[in-house]
Amino acid sequence: MHIHASLRFPRRLVDRRLLLSLSLAGFFVVHSTHAASFDCSKATTAIEHAICDNETLSQLDSTLNEKYQTAMANLSDEGASELRKNQRSWLKERDACNADAACLENLFNQRKSSLQATTQQAETQLDAIIASIPADPANAAYQLKQYRGPLASAWLVYLNRFEPTSGVTAEEAKQRHQVAVTALNKQNDFAASLLKDIENDPKTSKNVAVLTFLRMTIEQGRYDEVPPRPDVHCFVFSRQGDAAYRAFGALWGSSRDSQAPICPPQGNLFELPAWKQLNKILDPVMSAAYPNSGTIRYASYADWAILRLRATLSPTDFLKPIEGQSQESPEKRISEWDDKSWPKVQREQLLIAIDPARKATMEWLQTERKFTASDASKASTAIVNAWLNEQLDYLSENLSTGDQ
Repeated sequence: MHIHASLRFPRRLVDRRLLLSLSLAGFFVVHSTHAASFDCSKATTAIEHAICDNETLSQLDSTLNEKYQTAMANLSDEGASELRKNQRSWLKERDACNADAACLENLFNQRKSSLQATTQQAETQLDAIIASIPADPANAAYQLKQYRGPLASAWLVYLNRFEPTSGVTAEEAKQRHQVAVTALNKQNDFAASLLKDIENDPKTSKNVAVLTFLRMTIEQGRYDEVPPRPDVHCFVFSRQGDAAYRAFGALWGSSRDSQAPICPPQGNLFELPAWKQLNKILDPVMSAAYPNSGTIRYASYADWAILRLRATLSPTDFLKPIEGQSQESPEKRISEWDDKSWPKVQREQLLIAIDPARKATMEWLQTERKFTASDASKASTAIVNAWLNEQLDYLSENLSTGDQ
């Protein structure tokens, strides 16, 4: 498993995160109160006391605040102004309950549904604008400027960097960068701290830094919920290439990588029988390695997802060596593996399955991507080798005894 050096998180950040989690754990053990959207120790009105004294109401109040903030972040200036007026009217309805718990609970549940519907509608409209960026960056920029939330702001930073015809100025990008970073600090201070390190790292290109900033903002945007928000950002991979693959791949080295907004493969290459056979043969040894892998396995999963996307969306990348990918012969590594950790019979089955996978990939590239026979042969070998080497790296790190 490979994590690009410029995107490795510093040890001091890991230590800081651990200390923070321990201190917060202690806090919540000592101070077990109902979690409303406000400080219950400062409650003064009958409504506030009713909320703080009732766990259900406290949780609903906190949920409503989160849903209100989410809706506001996805609305245009006009929509946000309308929602603020609507919220003031609703607060009057809330106060009219006169601290009656049943009345408040019913009203809170109605408001939760209303805010959720508002958020979904707002997200749909915002996503449509984002999806239009490749076709008309200038018009997309004009519409995004009507929004003040972090996601719209991050996309304006993207437009300034990669779409000069969008008309987004450097000063506008600077201001919007601060908007999104401020929101990220509130939502996920560890992510904000890591982003700062990445942006200040001279080894990280400006393109990768901007795309990592975009990726972190997208990760806060409910794209991993059910039903999932559509992956309208997928065009960045074809338009920005290597920088996008680096920025959206393994970053956290933990379960956080399971939320990486990586788009699915473009086509059915990895659904072909030859590829399914490779996976089937590898499954027993991969399962044996799983118990030792810990949460860092999610970083491997992210790397594999990036490889599948890149192989199907940008297969011409594999006509030359890709920085960071192993150039070792997977056949040699498999043949020399320790018999105790990986039975020879399984390895021999895998070796037999490699050529069919290369042949199937070559044919797919010629049919689906219109490669010449020569280029298809070269790229198919590189794709299969890269895929196998990533699996072998994972096994080497997580089997009790691996290759040396």
